[in-house]
Amino acid sequence: MSQLALGTIMEHSVRERQRAIHRYITLHRDTYRGMATLITPDPSNASQVWARLAFAILSANAPFEHAVGALAYCAKHKGRVEWGTGLERYAGMVPAKVDYVNALPLGGTVLTLTRHEDEPWHDYRMRLYQDVAGLGLCKASFAAALMDPIEADVACVDTHIQRVYLGHRAFKALNRATYLEVEDQIRRVARQYGLGTFLTQWLIWDHARGRLTDHAVFPGAHK
Repeated sequence: MSQLALGTIMEHSVRERQRAIHRYITLHRDTYRGMATLITPDPSNASQVWARLAFAILSANAPFEHAVGALAYCAKHKGRVEWGTGLERYAGMVPAKVDYVNALPLGGTVLTLTRHEDEPWHDYRMRLYQDVAGLGLCKASFAAALMDPIEADVACVDTHIQRVYLGHRAFKALNRATYLEVEDQIRRVARQYGLGTFLTQWLIWDHARGRLTDHAVFPGAHK
């Protein structure tokens, strides 16, 4: 097969994938708005804010279901998470995550890690990246988005999103310019549907994974 023919096939495959994504968004956007509403935290509730930050840390390089179990364990032992008698039971956990989760502020102090009024989403994401141990750019974006999943103007460019937009078969650490370019591609799709950037990324993420994930893993999310 010639290189030209191979390129034509690949372009056709990309177009088909994009059409499938748009069909999924069209069919399911209202469902995702509803799910996002259920997991939106009260920014004045320290426990809810803590849980979003902890889940962002725990979900890094971990199967979703195990990150959920790890969050339940950490919430029960807040500030006293241990390795060897607890967190190690969940796939994707490492001893460093014990230190990261235990370092999260407790009580009202954690509310300093919520978004300030009129703070740009990118600036908020970068503040979390700088101030919260255990959050790389991808998971700092996720943590920011979990604070307001309907309106958040950031995307979590993880393994599944990298596969869709970059063709990667496994997660790769991206330089900031590449990360923001992928995020902007998602933002352009979001604008077509009048959706937030994270909400659109969530739809694309589930389409890439092949199943719906409601993220109703936080206390009070099942209403």
